[in-house]
Amino acid sequence: MKFEPRIRGQVDTGARSTGRINATRSRDTRRVLLINSSIAASRFLGEAIQKQCERQVEALSTLAQVRSHLDRTQEEFLAAVVGLELSDASGVEIVEFALGKGLPTIVLTGSWREETRRTFCRYSLFDYFVKGKLEIDGVCRALNRIPLNSSTKVLVVDDSAAARELQSSLLRAHRFQVFLAADGAEALQVLAEHPDTTLVITDYEMPTMDGITLAMRIRESHGADEIAIVGVSAQGASTTAVRFLKHGASDFLAKPFEKEEFYCRIYNCINTIENARAIRKAAFTDSLTGLANRLAFFTQAPAKFAESQARGESMAMAMVDIDFFKKVNDSYGHAAGDEVLRCVATLMAEYLGKAGLVARFGGEEFCVFCPGLDRDETWEIFDKLRVAVAATPVFHDGQTIRVTLSIGVTLAPRDSLDETINHADQLLYEAKNSGRNRVVISPRALGSGVNLIMDQLIPD
Repeated sequence: MKFEPRIRGQVDTGARSTGRINATRSRDTRRVLLINSSIAASRFLGEAIQKQCERQVEALSTLAQVRSHLDRTQEEFLAAVVGLELSDASGVEIVEFALGKGLPTIVLTGSWREETRRTFCRYSLFDYFVKGKLEIDGVCRALNRIPLNSSTKVLVVDDSAAARELQSSLLRAHRFQVFLAADGAEALQVLAEHPDTTLVITDYEMPTMDGITLAMRIRESHGADEIAIVGVSAQGASTTAVRFLKHGASDFLAKPFEKEEFYCRIYNCINTIENARAIRKAAFTDSLTGLANRLAFFTQAPAKFAESQARGESMAMAMVDIDFFKKVNDSYGHAAGDEVLRCVATLMAEYLGKAGLVARFGGEEFCVFCPGLDRDETWEIFDKLRVAVAATPVFHDGQTIRVTLSIGVTLAPRDSLDETINHADQLLYEAKNSGRNRVVISPRALGSGVNLIMDQLIPD
């Protein structure tokens, strides 16, 4: 990919519209500020950033250029990648300037002596790299982590306010969401409020509940592939490390520690959790539509179904089918059929996603389980979906495609989840056999009158 820094005055257009329903999402288009005296090196690194990070680069070679550019623009950059050797500034000046602008700062240096390392470890750098084979991939990985970290939750547990402040400052320098607790009992309360926490860093010796007991309690409800735990202690490091690891911790960090070791250990843990989440998501997500797949449905629905039965609350189980879908594939091609499936799935997520579990069962068939809906609410939500799909054209390859839905919904749960789904499926066939493009509910929704029927929008 050719490296092309943006020309002065050129406007970033951001993400382009795809023409799909709700397909345009806000995208982080912040550029990377690259400050390096070598134009050739900047071009080489800039091309790698464009390719691996999909970000544009503003490459400047002196601190004066950087000051002038930032004085003229209000642009917010993702980060600054800075070389330490500029013609008009020392390494300390460059780093202090970038950090003073609130930018996550990544330092590049030709050599890394211990004296230099100690100097820059005083600053809250995002990372540093010695120029060489590992530099480019390391810089790109660091840049890709910055937006991810803003949505990654980390809990620091320590009875020492100074220790909490030290660790939280290191984490905030990397833009993590940080939560604090003074002991294990308080930490469990924080986790209950934030169950999507990725990492817990806990000291060993604390009042009320120590770190090893906390690790054991966390593991009672969260597996090692759901939350990572890093134990920290200054006393009996070897034996304490063994106890932590044997009781559920993912790693151990002995006090005092170097910044680099702290970051390496927490990122190893975070990467492990993120990889596990990605694997689970791939296993439970329909790759075409982004909805839950059949496996996900039958993993989650039984517990939800049992809970609804135990509470005696109303529930709706629906089978949804796209009418004459085979004709779409035959008339317009399978790529068009895929686009129809994606668009219908988007509308289903929009209209039904907050109400319950929506899954693609296969082909053009979907299953929806909505606990807690009464009859009138069920009629309203599913008929609104039917109307929305019928009224929304799908554009593909210059052609306009319209489809409708047939929906069968049961409000009378059977003894088991499978029997309830089968009942909804029978009602779906009734909707198909009685004219399609309709919702059939049993028992009939109060106040709904007769089922609504619209003209078919796909010709016979």
